[in-house]
Amino acid sequence: MTEARADFGGELLSATVKRLVLDRIVSGHYPPGARIVEFQLAKELGVSQSPVREALRELAAVGIVTILPRRGARVRLPSAKELADVSVVRAEVDGLAARLAAGRMGDAALDELEALVEEMLAALARGDFSGVTDADVRFHELIADTSENHALERAFDQLAPFARTFITLTLPGVDVHDIVLQHRPILAALRAHDADRAAAAARAHQLAVAELLSTHLPAAPEDDAAP
Repeated sequence: MTEARADFGGELLSATVKRLVLDRIVSGHYPPGARIVEFQLAKELGVSQSPVREALRELAAVGIVTILPRRGARVRLPSAKELADVSVVRAEVDGLAARLAAGRMGDAALDELEALVEEMLAALARGDFSGVTDADVRFHELIADTSENHALERAFDQLAPFARTFITLTLPGVDVHDIVLQHRPILAALRAHDADRAAAAARAHQLAVAELLSTHLPAAPEDDAAP
């Protein structure tokens, strides 16, 4: 069945195509190893090849796809070490974001964080792992945005898609209930406007994710090694 063309609105085309491809990878529409052919995707979406090419280059830059000369792009399967390495870097980024956000976060944002924790738990209860990681990304993204540090926000934006995409694909079946509950101490520290405690809780959470990944994920095939 032919899919409806994407509604791009006023958003930058390459950003919209990038988001669409990420969503398809997370949903399993493009599983690891799947080819994404630039011409075919552009035709399906009713756009030129330029925004598709730019979107795929951006995804390749963060290790989500590999560009194959004259064959399009291929969805990568990263190693456990790659994912754990991203989480270690995220530990420092998220810790700093929480520290900076602690004194800036108002009640509305705090209530939104609380709702996202409940959304994660509800998604986990119904076995919706994609829903868990989607709410997780929005939780940490809100903290990064509240930090009002643009360099930090850019670092988060580079790391989050990689983690979201591959954790969603590789950890279903692993018990992540305790990992999800670790968002509560982060939220409690932010509500108390305790910068040190918020930073420590956010950092500990990402290090726990790194440990989970290094424990449960197999090594990637040799030809999927990062460039």
